[in-house]
Amino acid sequence: MTKPKSRRDTKRDTKSRRLKPAKSVAVPTPPAPAPPVPDITAWRQVNRQQLAELMGVHPDTVTDYARGGMPVIARGGAGREGVYDAVACLDWWRSQRGKNAKEAAQTRAYEATAALNEQRLLERRKELVARDQVILAGQSYTKAWAAKVRALPRRLVEAGAIPRELEAQAAAACRDILTEIASWKTVADVKRTAKRKVGA
Repeated sequence: MTKPKSRRDTKRDTKSRRLKPAKSVAVPTPPAPAPPVPDITAWRQVNRQQLAELMGVHPDTVTDYARGGMPVIARGGAGREGVYDAVACLDWWRSQRGKNAKEAAQTRAYEATAALNEQRLLERRKELVARDQVILAGQSYTKAWAAKVRALPRRLVEAGAIPRELEAQAAAACRDILTEIASWKTVADVKRTAKRKVGA
């Protein structure tokens, strides 16, 4: 004969029934998520060093450009790198090139003006002589020594160094010397003549 179940045993059976796992039911698995679409603009974002290499300039020049109005995604500083849109920055840079050409022309004009002012200052200090003054002084010097060369045959005759019969030949030789000197146009001509005389 079986013993009737007490209340306590009945409760235990009920609890054990509740705790038993339910039968597994097949749940459909969701489809695999699509692969993430790559951000097309991610490649456009560069740091200062990369942008400098793209532009062919020093990284400090990139900073100067940013201060001058070049587009910046995120400014760098305090340990953070700046972020730039390469395409937008290169477009800005190309648009500035015309302006940079104008600035370069202005710089050349300023440098030419500075050189001219420096030359004028040297002239005032008498460290640099004007071209016209050099030409005038050279002409005066040349005329003076040419006159001395032409007078040389007569002086030689008067000094008794050559007989009067050779004065005409000495004068012809002096004229030849002056004609040759007059043909010199450059320093190279002078050197060429000097070498020829030494070789003779």
